Formats: sequence, structure tokens, C-alpha cells
Amino acid sequence: MKIAIVGAGISGAYLAKLLGQEGLYPDVYDAGAQDTLCGYRSCGWGAPIGIEKYLAEVDLDLNEYLIEPMFSMNFDGLEAKTPLCTINKPRLLRDLNAGIRLKRQKLGQEEADSYDVLVDATGITRALLPPCRSDLTLPTLQHRVAVSSEGDVRLGAGVYGNRIPGLGYLWIFPVGNGQYHIGIGGIGLVHHESLMERFYRESSDQFSFRPLCRCTGVVRVASPYYSTPLSLTQRRKGKTQAVIGVGESIGTVSPFTGEGIVYSLECAGILADSWPDQEEYGNLVLARFGWMKKERETLDYLLGQGRNGGPRLRDRWRFYKNARRSGIDLPVLEAFKRMGSLSRWVDAPD
Repeated sequence: MKIAIVGAGISGAYLAKLLGQEGLYPDVYDAGAQDTLCGYRSCGWGAPIGIEKYLAEVDLDLNEYLIEPMFSMNFDGLEAKTPLCTINKPRLLRDLNAGIRLKRQKLGQEEADSYDVLVDATGITRALLPPCRSDLTLPTLQHRVAVSSEGDVRLGAGVYGNRIPGLGYLWIFPVGNGQYHIGIGGIGLVHHESLMERFYRESSDQFSFRPLCRCTGVVRVASPYYSTPLSLTQRRKGKTQAVIGVGESIGTVSPFTGEGIVYSLECAGILADSWPDQEEYGNLVLARFGWMKKERETLDYLLGQGRNGGPRLRDRWRFYKNARRSGIDLPVLEAFKRMGSLSRWVDAPD
């Protein structure tokens, strides 16, 4: 079986490692560095400590990539314990790419026709599969910032929905040496830069900020259910060829938070375990990430008929379940009270 994976990001490179353990050695195509200072797609570098078990599957050690645990975080003024951390994602990607058959080039059509299976691991581009049946994307802006305290208080990690109008949030993740990823993402949001500047101004009595670089990005928050087809079968030059999506290309990103590193690893694991059964793989992905469908439907409601009334009880419960799924220790009553504040900012003007 001749296999090509297009995209050497988290899901594509990890899948190549897993298939290699089974004696399958795909060619991995990736044209090269992104137009960012680190050379990779815009990302906050946040992940749960639970990523450790996925890395161990390919003989990698989380301690080699761990930048800083985020034992507590601020969520719109509510402090909560978390199992989250920041990781050196560029280094992780370099190590995932090591030892695989990586081709730093685009996959041309003539070459593509020679493969039995093509894996679409191109993320937001979804280069090999047809468009999602109902796509939803989250534009982002992120700065890497050197932060100095004006006193004894250190800037803490946090996620703030109350600072962003509409369906969006601002994140603050430490990335070592007094530097942070500070970013903004929002559905339909267009004033990223002015919102970032407002945050800097409002925080200037405690901290000084020196931006080191900036990058923009887009995250697919459609959910796998609304990102179908997850795979297809086609005829190429007289033979049958399978095209299978993995990771963000098929929406394995939390619609509420934009978190996708671990879910992309998990999705790649599901594909490796069910290889090459497309039907089994699709069923397993839809079952495992069914909660993403519910989160997506909450976003659709808040963008549509719920715009004036704010979140329903089921929506508040889904926000709470998202936090618990990530291991964030939010007290139920206080969390529900804070989630009620969504009704204030869903209607906020741009």
C-alpha cells in the first residue's frame, strides 16, 4: 500500500509515526515554513498535561517540551485550578518530523495519482477534501510579548470572554523568559488590533508590554459532524484511491475554546487504529467527538436566534462540561453565574 500524508503538522506527523510502528511508511508532503517568526502556524502552545500519554506512544517525553504548567488560571475573574500547560510546539513538531519520510514540497497531481491512500492533514486549508458541509471558522491575532511588572505581581495565565465583543475571547499563556502569547479570537470579529491595544492600555498600570512578533490565523471550529465528508473514495487512472481527513481538516477542535492539539493527536490515533477502514474511522470520530457537535450547535444558537436572549440552560451546561473535560476545576454555581454573563457580551457592539 502506497500512502501519502499531506501536511506535517501535529496530526500528520503523529500519524506518520504511528503508521511506521505498524510497518507502514508514508511519504509526508509539506511545503515548508509558515510566514511567522517561529516558522509555524499561529498557536497559543497551550495543552493539557494529558498530552503526555500521546507523546509516550511515539517515544517522546513531555518534559522535553514543557515550558510552564498553568496550575491556576483566571477565567473572567474566576480563579480555577487547571491541568493545562504551555509546550514548545515548534520543538515538538521538529521531533515528530524526525525519522519520517518528509518531503519539503507540494504534492503534485501526477505524484498524487500514484498513491493508494491520500491523507488530508492540511488543517484549515482542507486541500484534498471537498468543502465542509457547514464550515465555521475563528480568525485570530496573537502577539508574542515581553512583559515587565510595574510591581511585585506577575502576569497570570488567563482566558477572558468578557473583554471581547460577540463570540470570542482573549488568552494569556506564558511561554518562558518573561514572555507570553497574548491573543484574541472571535467569530466575525474584525477589530483584533484595536482590542489588543485596549488590553495593553487597561493593563498598563501593572505591566509594560513589548510585542516581539505578531501572527494571524484561522481555526476551524465546525466540529467533525459539520465537517463531513471525513473521507471519500475516487477513481484515479483506473484505480481506486482513498482520501481521508485527519485533525483540524475534519474539525477536531473544541468549538468553544479553539483547543485542538490533543484532539488532533487523538484523531490520528483513531485513524491509525482503524487503518485503512474509512467507515469504521468515520464512525469512531463522530462518536468520540460528538460533544463538539453540541458545542457547535450552541455557537449557532448564540449567533442566531439566541443573540437577544443569551445562553439557554443547556448552553451553560455545555460551557461547564467543556471546562470539566479539560480538567478545569470550576465550582458549579459560580461557573453558571459567570456563564450567564454571556448574555451581556453576545449583544455587545463591535
